[in-house]
Amino acid sequence: MRTRDGAPGRPGDERPAQSRTGTGGPGTEPADRAGTESADRAGTGRARRATEWGRAKYSDSWAEDLWRRLNAVDFLGQAIQLAATLLLCALPFMIITSALAGRPAVSTLMLRLGLNQQAAADFNHLFNSSAATSSAVTGLSWVFFILGGLASAGSIQRLYQRVFQLRGQARDPLRALVWLAVLVGWAALGTSAGPGIHAGAPVLWWIINVPAFMAFWWFTMWFLLGGRIPGRRLVPCAVATSTFWIGMLVVFHFTFSDMIISYDQKYGPIGVVLALMSFFIAIGVVITLGAVTGMMWRDRGLSFRAAVTRARRSS
Repeated sequence: MRTRDGAPGRPGDERPAQSRTGTGGPGTEPADRAGTESADRAGTGRARRATEWGRAKYSDSWAEDLWRRLNAVDFLGQAIQLAATLLLCALPFMIITSALAGRPAVSTLMLRLGLNQQAAADFNHLFNSSAATSSAVTGLSWVFFILGGLASAGSIQRLYQRVFQLRGQARDPLRALVWLAVLVGWAALGTSAGPGIHAGAPVLWWIINVPAFMAFWWFTMWFLLGGRIPGRRLVPCAVATSTFWIGMLVVFHFTFSDMIISYDQKYGPIGVVLALMSFFIAIGVVITLGAVTGMMWRDRGLSFRAAVTRARRSS
């Protein structure tokens, strides 16, 4: 009696495993596609939930408030305008001031920004010696010298008026002139006493400079704005500005020498001017960001104690 084809145990007559199990054949494609679509939907849902969570956290947060305030004052445009004014007016003022004090401008930058010898040499190619510069300051040069300083002080004054939304306040040349004299005296004191303290006790140099920066920026805002903003309200702005200022100095301390050398090799002496322009733009950003951050910090009632308390509760 003949046995049926495919009877179990018959050699050479086993069916492929995929035919018996139903996996891997044509009939499994819809199941695979369904699994892939399900995984895609799950990933899309997770991304949507993450986006909604981030949007909810960002909405009405201090970060959104800070960004809205910065956009309102056009902080990047203001920083570039201030940088252009500083390059045209403050840089010659700094060079002549250093020359009249008997010190080259490069030594001041070497102290403040930590220029190495090669960067200082590239920078020094742009300027004459301090003796040649001081001898050139005669007659009409004094007029442009003072007008350049007043233009720089006036630019900072107008920037603060816009940041603090003081409408209708005109330019005040007298206050700008007094502030300029204070700045020159403060810079001269730092230039004369700073190198010795920085070389002998760098930690003490920073301990002295941190409260000095805070006091200087508080006085700058209060005085240039004519006392129209209460001094107590300006304290967070001064703290934020000095913090960003110190951070800027630290960053440029480690990067400015390489920037000057690289730009000088690529573009020649004009590259050093471009490096200086980037430094002045950073100054404009720091001044604007510090004032806006302090205003936001004060208006929202933020404090370090409250932040530490919230961190403890969340943990």
